[in-house]
Amino acid sequence: MQSELTTLSPAAGQSLVGSFPALTYLGKLLPKKSTQISSSRLGVGFETLDRDMWDAEQAWPVLDELGIKWARVQTGWTKTEQQRGVYDFAWLDQIVDKLIERGVTPWFSISYGNQLYTPESQPDGVGYPPIHTADEREGWQKYVHALATHFRDRVEHYEVWNEPDLTSFWKCQPRAAEYVDLVRMTAVPLREAHPSAKLIGGAIAWGMTPWSIKFLEDCMRAGLHELVDIITYHGYKSIPERHSTQEFPAFKQVINKYKPSLDFWQGESGFQSYVPEKARGVGALSTMKFSEDIQARMLLRRFLLELHNDCRMCSYFHMADFAHYSAFKETFHYGIVRLEDGSPKPSYFALQTLATLLSDPMEPANGRTSSHISVLSDSKDPRATKIATWQANFVCGDIPVLAWWIPESVEVDPDVQEMEMAYWIDSSLKLDDPVLIDPLSQEVYSVTCTWDKRTCAETWMDPTPDAEGIRIFNPLPICNSPLLLTDRSLISLRPD
Repeated sequence: MQSELTTLSPAAGQSLVGSFPALTYLGKLLPKKSTQISSSRLGVGFETLDRDMWDAEQAWPVLDELGIKWARVQTGWTKTEQQRGVYDFAWLDQIVDKLIERGVTPWFSISYGNQLYTPESQPDGVGYPPIHTADEREGWQKYVHALATHFRDRVEHYEVWNEPDLTSFWKCQPRAAEYVDLVRMTAVPLREAHPSAKLIGGAIAWGMTPWSIKFLEDCMRAGLHELVDIITYHGYKSIPERHSTQEFPAFKQVINKYKPSLDFWQGESGFQSYVPEKARGVGALSTMKFSEDIQARMLLRRFLLELHNDCRMCSYFHMADFAHYSAFKETFHYGIVRLEDGSPKPSYFALQTLATLLSDPMEPANGRTSSHISVLSDSKDPRATKIATWQANFVCGDIPVLAWWIPESVEVDPDVQEMEMAYWIDSSLKLDDPVLIDPLSQEVYSVTCTWDKRTCAETWMDPTPDAEGIRIFNPLPICNSPLLLTDRSLISLRPD
């Protein structure tokens, strides 16, 4: 609960709800600031600052109200050590301290080479792991030791490299054993300087595809599980849900096979709101149709999918648009704030809504709730509808949070349809005053439902007056952009 009014609000006219007789408009969601949230699985990317691709000053005015609790920061060996043995962390100190002041936990991605030691590399060292000569290996280990020593009172999590399964970032041809060699080489100075640090491995570019699962298992066979505490993967997919029922179990099975205690994080996932013609095909998902609204839909579906599958942290790439990418001098619009003026995009408010709802504490429902959704546009008989739907189920304390959508392409403009939902929740949970929330407009609606008191679903059975029953919501809106249902007690509304 909050009393302080936040100043940022979504633009008018973005509601997906429209006119539904079961809904009564209550007002707009009052978001929580990061400092008002104690625990969350949501983060945002502060990458590329090591290469001066954007100005972090754009982030500070709007980061406070975003509500996320994690920020991935690349540490920049090249930027930090420009003379052998001399480390200047001043630029990184500023980023770390300002994040912590705003209630956000920085976690480090220790990535890329340094021309002082890897002379064949580009000026920024991207893609050149320091594994080939004794000189570069020693330089890397000294740098890691200096980094961990300097930040050991402020930073606990250290990820080794970025996308080692991609030739763009591992130019000597990706090999699992060589990557694990780098992790092992990093672990020694890190543990020496900061014994309680959490070491993160993976940063796998291809997410949970069969190729990446094979790469992960090859890394495990080479001993990665013996070195790290957390595995990260990156999630870029045109339709987030596609193949996910295969990929998540396989990914978890590999982890559990080698070290069941390992957590897994989604360390990077994003989508551009605009792609210049020259940049088509450069960068993840850059050949798709784009818009700021598509970007927001992608964010919602990607994060809800992964949180439902018990991902312990999800990071969105990126906080802001950045002006160039390595040698390719073109603007990339992955940010949730705009490059030209730092103003929030719809994706900012989408992430803000999730951060407010899914926190303090939040966990997947794991069977404590179940919803049966029938889209009624093809048949008024709920048993005969054929349109596929997707749900994500969560519990915050004793309050359920349900999200739903149609898993068609995010590129399609939302077509809001009517649906009927039968909703069962475990008796330990509370849903006394249900509300529907549109995460893009942040509009909140009270929801009416009826109680189906039949003792089974057979239509010829008469209701039993003393049966506990299940809730029936009809009609509710559904489209390819998620909507959420929870109890009114979980949220606050903005003052009028």
